[in-house]
Amino acid sequence: MENVKLSQELAPFVATISKAEAAATALTVKTADDLTGATELLGKIKTVGKAITAKKESMTKPLNEALRNIRDFFRPVEAQWANAEQIVKGKMIDYQNAELAKAAKKTEVIEQKVESGKMSFEKAAEKIEAVTPQKNVTTAAGAAQFRTVKEVVIDNETLIPREYLILDMVKIRKVALAGVTIPGVRVIEKQAVAGITR
Repeated sequence: MENVKLSQELAPFVATISKAEAAATALTVKTADDLTGATELLGKIKTVGKAITAKKESMTKPLNEALRNIRDFFRPVEAQWANAEQIVKGKMIDYQNAELAKAAKKTEVIEQKVESGKMSFEKAAEKIEAVTPQKNVTTAAGAAQFRTVKEVVIDNETLIPREYLILDMVKIRKVALAGVTIPGVRVIEKQAVAGITR
């Protein structure tokens, strides 16, 4: 039912813009009079565009405002929740790292015993498994799983090949248009049309 009502409200725009689109497709601009006609058509198209935007915003602004208010309402408690979760995870990771360090030392001793012939591979495997910290912890309230993740860290930006760099076009445009010369960059001028409605 709601979709039918929305379609009815949109119908006048659809009819008008369909005609305007057909006129735009059929348009040829080869004379000054054609240019005047194109300007007239552009003005009408922009007027319809403004009406479409106004109608859309009359519907979306209240929704966006409500959404903003809901997000503001929940933001403080979500921040506390995220902080509590981060604190617990941090302490768990600290514990796990300490356990992994202890296990690495014990594993090294076991490996040395295998190399010297004082322990068999089978016995060493059992002992290494026994000292390896658990990766999964399960309780009635939930479960936690430790896993090793790989993280990329930049040690020296100057050594990174150019193919991995991205240009900051916003900054380049701002600086170049302010008149600053940037090697490899030039400012060009080209024509654009700005339609103005009356």
